[in-house]
Amino acid sequence: MDKSLWIDSIDKMQSFPKFDENKKCDVCIIGAGILGLTCAYYLTRLGINTIILEKDEIGKKATGHSSAKITSQHGLMYSYLKNSFDNKYAKNYLEANQKAIENIKNIIKEEKINCDFEYKTNYVYTTQKSEINKIKKEVELTNELGIKSYFITQSNLPFKIEGAIAFPDQAQFNPAKYLNGLIKSIIKTDKSKIYTNTTVTDVKKANMNM
Repeated sequence: MDKSLWIDSIDKMQSFPKFDENKKCDVCIIGAGILGLTCAYYLTRLGINTIILEKDEIGKKATGHSSAKITSQHGLMYSYLKNSFDNKYAKNYLEANQKAIENIKNIIKEEKINCDFEYKTNYVYTTQKSEINKIKKEVELTNELGIKSYFITQSNLPFKIEGAIAFPDQAQFNPAKYLNGLIKSIIKTDKSKIYTNTTVTDVKKANMNM
């Protein structure tokens, strides 16, 4: 198993038994990464009986080896979305990503999760002069879509950049600590159960009239 800075930073990720019996639930979630546990968190708050099945241990895959950034800027995404679809599509994507940052912050506050959350500025940079115009177009577009971004030529990186887009009010956190906090919130009632080391091999549509 590859080492993870985030997993190694906590005493222990909570562990759960393997699913080995028949159980009924309102919703079954496959995968206990941030996405799966976030869905389970909201469902549990609504009083919906939920089962989460994870084929490995929690946090040992994508989430535990992530960059730990929570951002709305992923490369020059908005230029791509505008060119591939339209401005409305790009704006909807931006608003959904910004809402996700707000939602995570609200969960952390509501559940008192100590996960080193900090607001930061996100940067997408280039070391090539030929890429500067692409960066500038992304800055212009994101401002048009409703978020104040900036074009810069100086950074704290240990090498020279030709230019970058600075995207303010983004965030970073410790994803392993955040997962542990989500887990505690999910299992503090009897509405939801988590099972690990459980591989889902098939999904069948049930006849609800049975």
